[in-house]
Amino acid sequence: MNRRTNSRKVRPSLPHLRRNIQLSDHFTYTRLFRFVIPTILMMLFTSMYGVVDGLYVNTFVGKEAFAAVTLITPFPLLVGAFAYMIGGGGSAVISRAIASGKNDDANQYFTFLTIVSIVGSIVLAVLGILLLPFVARLMGADDAALPYCLTYGRILLACIPLYVLQNVFQSFLTAAGHPKVGLVINLISAASNLVLDWVFIRVLNHGVVGAALATAISQLIGGVVPFICIAASHHLGLRFVRPHFLPGILREVSANGVSEFISEIFHPLASVMYNYKLSQLVGLNGVAAYGVLMNVGFLFGAVFLGFAVGCAPLFSYNYEVKNFGELRNLFRKSATSVVIMGFLLYGVALCIEGPFAAEFFQHDEELLVMTEEGFALHSLSYMVMGLAVFSSAFFTALQNSRISAIISFLRTLLFEVLAILILPMFFDINGVWAASLTAELLALGVTIGLLRKYRKKYHYGSEKY
Repeated sequence: MNRRTNSRKVRPSLPHLRRNIQLSDHFTYTRLFRFVIPTILMMLFTSMYGVVDGLYVNTFVGKEAFAAVTLITPFPLLVGAFAYMIGGGGSAVISRAIASGKNDDANQYFTFLTIVSIVGSIVLAVLGILLLPFVARLMGADDAALPYCLTYGRILLACIPLYVLQNVFQSFLTAAGHPKVGLVINLISAASNLVLDWVFIRVLNHGVVGAALATAISQLIGGVVPFICIAASHHLGLRFVRPHFLPGILREVSANGVSEFISEIFHPLASVMYNYKLSQLVGLNGVAAYGVLMNVGFLFGAVFLGFAVGCAPLFSYNYEVKNFGELRNLFRKSATSVVIMGFLLYGVALCIEGPFAAEFFQHDEELLVMTEEGFALHSLSYMVMGLAVFSSAFFTALQNSRISAIISFLRTLLFEVLAILILPMFFDINGVWAASLTAELLALGVTIGLLRKYRKKYHYGSEKY
């Protein structure tokens, strides 16, 4: 299909994605990164909440409190995974509607899914708060850690609706062509978390409560401000309209976003397994060391996830309008990019592992050495994880949630949990640190096989279309 002819057909109905970038454009590497950078930065800023909280809690409250926060953090993340199902699946249907010139339908979907996000997240937050004491004990909290877990967890769970809206609106704004709006809002939100952590923990000495309140206020900014901007502006490509109940769209969004949901659920579950195994092997120190690795993993994983989520509307759009030449071009450039990014991030990890661990444990030599050794093995996984993360989002964008879910399930739960359980039998604590690399290598093999199998069906690997 001639790209120029195709662009003339759909361009009048498309909002601008940058000053001169549209979904219908031909993408070079430069243009592709200009398109996805806002989403990558948004994911990084969102991931920084836990890193900043952990650093302040460890420094000014103590490693016991930091270990408790590390233990309970996966639970709010598990509850908030709902956001990624609605955001990932919803952005695909909104992108498709925009690509077809059905802007009224896109606004109807947007309004309905926003309501679903609010109602669903409130229900999940209430259930999470009720289950928190049981879950904290299940995750390994002892009598000393339990108060910290309950205090931190209750505040974060109460703010789950704000966390969900923050992530959902970023996905929807990206699909509508305005990721910069979400980026600016999330930058302000992340900056406020950094400042408020210092005020609440360092200045006012509120400890774990202060860390949780700083995150809560930051998420209030990230969730409510885009809501107000969309409601007040007529230039963001989306607007609120009279809502209608759309069960068919909800089923499609749920089915299409299930892989993101699975991925975000299984990551916290894998973290629980790490904490459990490390507490068995070396006690509280192992949990504290893993807390550092987990925080770095949030940041580095956010780069891959931000790239994958950021470029997903491009694949949805080009597949919808049958511009398979550009679809193939985008796939090749994206796959190449995530592979190169993996090696670059591993290089960054080698440079920061010592200083970053020292920021947490410079006064505890035993814990510092353990963290550095774990960092060295765990960071090897960054070289190989990018393609699987990208491929999961890629198949979601092409409306194949089954393949996307398979990739997510294998890499974020099955392979990793098996590695956590088996490798320590042979390599003791080093087996735990190497579990992520093992899981990512296995997932990479499966991902490559699936990409080869479906390359002709979706035209990203076939010249004849």
